[in-house]
Amino acid sequence: MQELALLMGPGCIDDREAEFVGLVKRAKAGDSVAFEAILVRFERRVLLTALRLLSGDVEDAKDAAQQVFLRLHRSLHQLDESRHFTSWLYRITVNVCRDMLRIRARRSFVPLEDVPEPAAAAGETAESGLRRNEQMRMIYAALATLPERERAALVMRDLEGMATSDVARTLGSTEVTVRSQISNARVKIKKYVDRQQRRRI
Repeated sequence: MQELALLMGPGCIDDREAEFVGLVKRAKAGDSVAFEAILVRFERRVLLTALRLLSGDVEDAKDAAQQVFLRLHRSLHQLDESRHFTSWLYRITVNVCRDMLRIRARRSFVPLEDVPEPAAAAGETAESGLRRNEQMRMIYAALATLPERERAALVMRDLEGMATSDVARTLGSTEVTVRSQISNARVKIKKYVDRQQRRRI
């Protein structure tokens, strides 16, 4: 799924946890400036992760990102500082998106111009840019067909670049189960893309 990851842009939240220990301590103590620094550091990555988990629904992704940081603010005092901050933030993001998928009816796919796109590659032509956008649209549509846990496992492993062990910890699962979910998801994505491409021939 390297092609999928390349199309969707760079993943993984910066995992240099040591840099955030002091920041998190201050935020837990009620320092609003420290919490704002955490928000600024992670808001774009949380939004992009939510966008992928919610299959390209921009408005839902924005709502999810807002809810993630509200939950983070409310529960930050519960964070064990020995835990990985980023894994904890991923878990909150996954849970918020899962709740939204269960509660909200799926809306029709968003217009392409509303979808945040990765920066164009150097020298990319208008034609190749359009082709890239169409491939992204197809990937979002394919992600929407996956069961929740398969989608979450695939997004975190193949698009966010997380280690399988971190994905398992975030989802409260085992590495064996996560590998199985990712394998199933990859097969389903490939079949979906193949079907769509055959229809266009």
